[in-house]
Amino acid sequence: MRQRLQFMDHTLCLRTSSSSESLLRPLLRIVDRPPIGKTFGDVLQPLNPKYRVGEVAEITFVGANPKNSAENRTHQTFLTVEKYEDASGTWQVVHNDASWETRFYWHKGLLGHSNATIQWHIPDTAHPGIYRIRYFGHNRKQDFLKPAVILAFESTSSVFEVVTT
Repeated sequence: MRQRLQFMDHTLCLRTSSSSESLLRPLLRIVDRPPIGKTFGDVLQPLNPKYRVGEVAEITFVGANPKNSAENRTHQTFLTVEKYEDASGTWQVVHNDASWETRFYWHKGLLGHSNATIQWHIPDTAHPGIYRIRYFGHNRKQDFLKPAVILAFESTSSVFEVVTT
């Protein structure tokens, strides 16, 4: 029986070629690591202070592999776009990652580093006001000879204004 190591989508697997069907066993999964001096959710590319309807608000955070969120369902979305309501003094979710107007891009780097870019394509129906974008993720941490743990994190952008003209 011949065995070889093979990298497959963040997982180092042992592939055994003893039959027509391959047997894959995870040996090691790469842990997530923020850049030196940063933590998960830190803003790398901030939003502009003001956008017009029809423009794209884009922000980039220090991210982690989105597959970690599938393993730990603490959050039900990767992102929210929230509008501040003066009358109630609260933030109301107006979009999430299921909305047509939002995009979530995960950029895989080397050695467990990655970024998450969130875009909000501001629709013509957006009401003028103060908004923010929130990012929800999970990072995989593993200390030497200890089992891996999945840790939730979240981040909130600075506020920005949406205007109609």
